[in-house]
Amino acid sequence: MEMEKKDLRRFFAEKRKSISAEQRQSFDRAIRQNLRELPVFTESACVAAFCPLGAEPDLLPVLGEKRLFLPRFAEEQQAYELVEVTDLQKDLVTGRYKIAEPRPELEKADWDFVRAEVLFLVPAVAYDRRGVRLGRGGGFYDRMLCAVAKPPVGVVYSCQIGEGLPLCSHDVPVGWVVTESEVINCLMERQVLSGQGEEDGWRNRE
Repeated sequence: MEMEKKDLRRFFAEKRKSISAEQRQSFDRAIRQNLRELPVFTESACVAAFCPLGAEPDLLPVLGEKRLFLPRFAEEQQAYELVEVTDLQKDLVTGRYKIAEPRPELEKADWDFVRAEVLFLVPAVAYDRRGVRLGRGGGFYDRMLCAVAKPPVGVVYSCQIGEGLPLCSHDVPVGWVVTESEVINCLMERQVLSGQGEEDGWRNRE
């Protein structure tokens, strides 16, 4: 499965890189608009998001509308923690993997608060319509998402939507995936595939 994931990462990364700069700006505007219209986003006062790395969608223009939390790599724990930022110009430095992250002197967020109140917006190399996520391979997001109360929202371009991505026991599927062309209700997709008549928990695996 790891070899399969490696090949899939390469395939979808190349598809994302093929988007022109002009298309990317247009797609990012459409993604932000779709996000603004998603009820779970509009109803959430606090969001955990990401600074775009390379060719990832840029959500930053819409994030000023919320209390914003961004990941910071903690060397001792070898894991990411969340930090609230109020000024994207002053509060960020270049961190691990050359990703912008909160300054080291900023206090990390209380995890009990994050788990209960914060909506996660999650990048990926690819998603499928069930909400199964193909990440970069570190497992950092799965460890953070396994205990959160709100179904996370995946954010990618439509060319990064695949079919039947491999699902491991530790993988945490998202509740929705937002692209420039659609918003996929993964909760509903999983219900249909499993034959459930009603929702019985967003963390259910296939």
